[in-house]
Amino acid sequence: MNRLRLFIPLALTLGLGALLWLGLGKDPYRQDEATLGRSLPHRQSEDLLGGPAISTQTLKGEPFLLNIWASWCPNCRAEHPLLTELAGSVPLYGLNYRDHKEAARAWLREAGNPYRAVLADPDGRLALELGVYGTPETYLFGADGTLIARHTGELTREIWQRQFVPRLGEARAAVTAKSQP
Repeated sequence: MNRLRLFIPLALTLGLGALLWLGLGKDPYRQDEATLGRSLPHRQSEDLLGGPAISTQTLKGEPFLLNIWASWCPNCRAEHPLLTELAGSVPLYGLNYRDHKEAARAWLREAGNPYRAVLADPDGRLALELGVYGTPETYLFGADGTLIARHTGELTREIWQRQFVPRLGEARAAVTAKSQP
């Protein structure tokens, strides 16, 4: 019986080590595909910039990007110039995640505001419904509010071209096809 007690900690350590090894071998960006096809949650949010409250349902109608960001996030700051560039070619909305309103407003005044509107999410409830892991995250929704692309982490030009541009083209083609008799 005493010999068995000696092997239990060893077996537990080996088992936990094996689980850790298996987990480290997975691609963390594969999680982005798990939520594809989900619908944009119906929520009402305060406009961070002081406009009228925003319903997520009003964002629908054309394909759009939703960028989850915070003023305290260094990667959000790094991707901001690209978002400013993209705002001219695709509707871009922001979701300010667990941030102080004044800090977020000050940062937008300083860095520029690429967003059509910014939904305030100080408690993170909308982000939780979306399945946000952290900041930054970028979502591409189709005109009907269905999630068609997602990226966790800093959005780069390469990721934009590889993951988002093809799906954005398909979403726009679907809207055009639907509007033609």
